[in-house]
Amino acid sequence: MKKVIASSVLATSVLLPMNVLVSTPLSTYAASNEIVASNQLIGKKAKLTEDNVNIRIGAGTEFNSITKVNTDQIVSILATENNSKGEIWYKVSFNSTEGWIISDYLQLESTTVKDSTTTTESDFVGTTQVIGNSASEMRSGATTSYKVVATIPTGTSLEVLDSFTNAQKEVWFNVEFEGKKGWVKSDLFSLNTAAGQAPTTAVKSSSITNGTSYVGTSQVIGKSASNMRSGATTSYKVVETIPAGTSLKILNAFTNANKEVWFNVEYKGKKGWVISDLFALKATAGQSATSKKVVNQTTIHKGATKNYTVVSTAKPGTTLVIHEEFTNAYKEKWMQVTYAPGKKGWISSSAFEDTSIANKTVLRKSTVHSGATNSYKTVATINVGTKLPIHQEFTNAAKEKWYQVTYAAGKKGWIPASAFESVSSTPGEDETPPVDGNEHVIEDTHLKVSVAVANMRSGPGLNFEVVTQSKMNDSFLSPEYAVDTAGEKWFKVSTTSGDAWLHQSVITLEDSSVDVPDYGDSGVIQRYNALVYADSTFNSKVIVGLAKNTSFTILSQKVTDGTVWLQISTASGQVGWIPDFEVNVNIPTKYGTKTSTVYNGASATAKKVDTIYLSSPVRVLRTLNGWVNIETQNQKRGWIQASVLSDASPISLTNGRTEVRNGQNYLVWSKPSKFNISYSIPSKNVLKVSGNLSQINEIKSKVTGVDSMKVEKVSGGTSVLTITFNPNYTYTIRDYDKELTIKVVPKGLAGKKIILDAGHGAKDSGAVGPNKTKEKDVTLATAKALKAELEAAGAEVVLTRSTDVFLELKQRTDIANKSDYDAFISIHADSFASTSKGTTTYYNASVNFNGPKSYTLAKSVQTDLVKAIGTYNRGVKQQSFYVNRMNELPSVLVELAFISNPTEEAQLKTAKFQKNAAIGIRKGLENYFNQ
Repeated sequence: MKKVIASSVLATSVLLPMNVLVSTPLSTYAASNEIVASNQLIGKKAKLTEDNVNIRIGAGTEFNSITKVNTDQIVSILATENNSKGEIWYKVSFNSTEGWIISDYLQLESTTVKDSTTTTESDFVGTTQVIGNSASEMRSGATTSYKVVATIPTGTSLEVLDSFTNAQKEVWFNVEFEGKKGWVKSDLFSLNTAAGQAPTTAVKSSSITNGTSYVGTSQVIGKSASNMRSGATTSYKVVETIPAGTSLKILNAFTNANKEVWFNVEYKGKKGWVISDLFALKATAGQSATSKKVVNQTTIHKGATKNYTVVSTAKPGTTLVIHEEFTNAYKEKWMQVTYAPGKKGWISSSAFEDTSIANKTVLRKSTVHSGATNSYKTVATINVGTKLPIHQEFTNAAKEKWYQVTYAAGKKGWIPASAFESVSSTPGEDETPPVDGNEHVIEDTHLKVSVAVANMRSGPGLNFEVVTQSKMNDSFLSPEYAVDTAGEKWFKVSTTSGDAWLHQSVITLEDSSVDVPDYGDSGVIQRYNALVYADSTFNSKVIVGLAKNTSFTILSQKVTDGTVWLQISTASGQVGWIPDFEVNVNIPTKYGTKTSTVYNGASATAKKVDTIYLSSPVRVLRTLNGWVNIETQNQKRGWIQASVLSDASPISLTNGRTEVRNGQNYLVWSKPSKFNISYSIPSKNVLKVSGNLSQINEIKSKVTGVDSMKVEKVSGGTSVLTITFNPNYTYTIRDYDKELTIKVVPKGLAGKKIILDAGHGAKDSGAVGPNKTKEKDVTLATAKALKAELEAAGAEVVLTRSTDVFLELKQRTDIANKSDYDAFISIHADSFASTSKGTTTYYNASVNFNGPKSYTLAKSVQTDLVKAIGTYNRGVKQQSFYVNRMNELPSVLVELAFISNPTEEAQLKTAKFQKNAAIGIRKGLENYFNQ
């Protein structure tokens, strides 16, 4: 395939200058979703990499040649242009001559690149960057459509907390300025990291997140001998093998393009690189401090009072390294801790203190409530024999004694004292066990159907018949649930057809209870700008406003027009009435469906107080005549029309479920709207799904091949899904307009579905060798040989073409994108000069959703292919070829050898070479599906 004449496979919108003529890693300047734009090349020096290269009067081969230049000629870049064929051309000057040259023949001078990496936006997370030559606007979201929340002066240094590439392919950085967090476009910074050089403060890898913290320490090679290589990837040659147990000093650390952390060490007088995973690393390198386990869930702050910004949350059971202690002006004891690799903060010492006053063992099965009467919400059911820590004792208005207990890690509730008292039973008192044999729990649960149509069965199990169906958003009050043999819950509800049962996977739980303290109890205001009224009605006079976290004591309680009101007394002596939503933690959250105005009254003529945007979460306080009283993320309260709010975030993964499609197991999530999702592979058998998601619905059902699934909130309040797969299973992930799917399958080639694309065909012969060998014939013969190899190994194979026909590039990718297949391999033969040689495998990660898996596939195929056919290894490279860029599957394009080289042309046309190439690619696919 000739790259000098815009072959049919060349990208229609190439963004990256890529030199294909040399085997060493070249400097790549990013565009699209990467930091350095091609216009930043203007004024740079570059040198020619081939002889007899034409300098033309315009940006294309159709323009006349002015002169020719040879290898090592130094030129200055004056301008860049993407022509109509998708080629990148540079306008250059040298020796008083100006003209245009295609980017393939140029290599930038004085550019140091490690391991073929380019600095992408994620490399800047954790670094400190400086605002450039002019003041910059910080916005509430990562596009210019979001409102400006601050203007940051030029020269201001800011830590990059997170990064995001929006739909316009603009890179934005999440920063904090004067106590506010927001987003600043990356090109407004004077970035201090050159392209191709990963910042040492933002190191990531499969098993550690901060390689720099280990520099200068001594670490020990793990349980097996380890290879030391000349560079920081496995593609570099092995220079020594270091025995297990050898102690080595870490001289330096580096994160390569695959986010692997490598350590530079010296062994037997030689220096080289060893991947960090091969060391038995000490828990906290270079630090000596005490460690404590968190007992009470607590926030971590930038300074040693709660007035400082919250930087993280410590959950019970977490072990933290303590560096120093400090008693603040309020006589509170605080401790400085490391809460994440390389990040320190302050936490109250009470986080490590067990505040229980006693422990009691439950002697009769009982329910735990959010308050000290049975009328409060049931939060847990406790079985006989459970030991619970007791925090306080309380006797309610009915003269019943209750205990406050910790019933789960970080969760407190109230349980009657009778739970700890033994009772005698007489014959006939025990209930008859349910006929279905499941464990039944009596507990009121408010639930809502979360799927389009839900089957409702006569009993708690799939073996019971379907008696009726319910639809999306139908609400029920379930008086009991049953736990089946798989540990999954079935909820009993009443219908017009009688009692029926709903499975946990088709419903979401609703919190409709009032979770407030009881009479005489103290409480804390949970909302911002809470209002205290003279009477228990919204029409009464407002006495005072209370800030969040204000303490009070409950005097009485009553219900007016469906709203629960509490009469309270504050520490300053103010007495008045507040609605329950001011103190209830569990109030509903809704999400904006578009940019909308928030008013200070339930009318569009009222004063504007705030603006919400697509997917903005708001807390719902109450409703009135089609308007909703809300609390925004900006801590402002106001009214908004109910029609612009949705129960589910438009940018979320909802209705998480398991499905069997074509006999294979899938994890499936619905997407309320069309938006982009991204993923990474932080370590072996682990998948991390992200993409500015406000919500991800967890799948509770057990799935064969999945060890665990976890949803976490990260910087900026977005959600991330982490899935850990069983070591014997792998997966294929697809991002569709209306759903995200993850196919979970056993490792190995058997059963995998693969699409083989023989390049060119019919009128498009591809490149033609000196002895008239046509590329289209070589690719088809090799594809057929590879199909036979794969099918013999148990794979299912489709050829985009099996005869000498012509297919447009879109036709080839349509075959892949409309399939449920697992990989796409495009086969080509390279062409340039008669002396050019070797094999290259290309992938795309700048546009292709499956870029991370495409890179893994490319490495695997390239390694085994070169071994099988014995050609020169030109390596794995990223490009923007259409069949990779517009493909939704993990996809690669393989250049077998140079058809322009007479020696390699002779090899390419032989059946033996084609067979060996097929064997090599088959082994590469086999190794890929075993990773």
